[in-house]
Amino acid sequence: MNRSVLPILGLLLVCVLVIFSCGGSMTNALRPGASALSVTITDTPPTGVTVLSFEVSVTGATLNPGGVDLLAGRGPVRIEVEQLETESAFLSTASVAPGTYTSLNLTFANPEVTFKNGTTMTLAGCAPGAVCEIKPSGTLTSMVNFPSPGLVIQGTSTPSGTMGQNDQGDDNEQTAMGIKLDLDVNTIVSAAMGVDFSQSGAVTVKQLAREMEGEFDDLNDLKGTVQSLDTTKMTFTLHTMNGDFSITTDTKTQFAFENCTANNFSCLANNMVVEVDALMMPGGIFLAREISFEDNAEDDEMEGVVFKIDDATHFEMVVLDELRSLNNVNVGNPVVVTLSNPSFQVQMEDLNAPSTLVNAFQSATDTSQLLPGQTVEVRLTGPANPGPPVAATSDRVRLRLTQFTASVSGAPAPPNFVVGNLPSLFTSAGIASIQVQTSGATDFDNVAGVSALADTNSVSLRGLLFNNGTNPPVLVAKKVRKR
Repeated sequence: MNRSVLPILGLLLVCVLVIFSCGGSMTNALRPGASALSVTITDTPPTGVTVLSFEVSVTGATLNPGGVDLLAGRGPVRIEVEQLETESAFLSTASVAPGTYTSLNLTFANPEVTFKNGTTMTLAGCAPGAVCEIKPSGTLTSMVNFPSPGLVIQGTSTPSGTMGQNDQGDDNEQTAMGIKLDLDVNTIVSAAMGVDFSQSGAVTVKQLAREMEGEFDDLNDLKGTVQSLDTTKMTFTLHTMNGDFSITTDTKTQFAFENCTANNFSCLANNMVVEVDALMMPGGIFLAREISFEDNAEDDEMEGVVFKIDDATHFEMVVLDELRSLNNVNVGNPVVVTLSNPSFQVQMEDLNAPSTLVNAFQSATDTSQLLPGQTVEVRLTGPANPGPPVAATSDRVRLRLTQFTASVSGAPAPPNFVVGNLPSLFTSAGIASIQVQTSGATDFDNVAGVSALADTNSVSLRGLLFNNGTNPPVLVAKKVRKR
């Protein structure tokens, strides 16, 4: 959901950065003798004011010695890390020649930050309590040194690459490897809302290990339109705002289609809008684990985090994503949304949310079920007004998965627990705690389950956030990641 900057709460975001050409294919042909290298970026943001959106372009990524260009001259690559506190976002896989590499040079450009100033002072021209979109300046380069002996990439006839240790991977996947870059926004963003990527500790690196099914990472919430559907090979291309993903399926792939009783590959159709949870397999292969129906065809939709409820028919949100390019709207824009005879929906995400909460949201006719901090998707009835402020009218509000980081408050009572020490977007709205409900559909990361959590543990959460009247809000969790 959001991150904090300055003295309130530090969050941890995760995104995969495997370099790609915007709008192009998500994979590159592997050169003879070369290895497939995937790069993950994880983000440790600063504490204090609530960051609602953070965008930056990666304009260069080169391995040294040799100046091996991981962007292959195709940058810049635009990334938006706000939604990635618990999830990963894939960009591409690069083909890298065997060798020992000692460092990685990174260059960035055009950072844009949308934040709510929860302090008592003006920051970067943003008044206390205001939500502002800024373009911070500062040093936009970084050099990462790999631990000794360096990043060792070996050829196709030898075991997979290592970074200071041997990897006895499957011989059939011996050329694939991945690394993770950690961007420490506590270091990068200054108290005055400037940026400096060159500071010591701003960027660190580690090698990715293969997970349970042989994947390097999970790639969830890939939303786009189905293209090039192949019913023989059971594959399709997912067209998104960030490029095209070649999706494969197998017998473990699950389908969530309320209006298609078959719930299998036959439910898919070209131009249909779906959401895909996938595994990033070695070499940049995308293996779908769940495919969920969204719409029969794409329309003008934008997704974002609610930061203010104005009245029964108006609320304000910061845009985090678009299904397709919208006139007068960009990611990071604060937008005033006017409701016009709206319908309210819940994207269930295979979660068993309490029917009372789901029914309350879906029977709403105004903003009464909305909360600051919720992530929602709105469908526009016409072009947005450029303003300022940007304004749009919507006839549908769909509840999506919200992400935020907080602290466990008190002893958990499995399968539920309570979190406090919330981001200021919540606390400024009078929300001091949130009840977290888990189930068999909840994915636990870095912790065995609710019983393994303890008071004051820091957790990143992802789930459906419901207004619960005079009681604390309820988050039906899809993922719990212990920090």
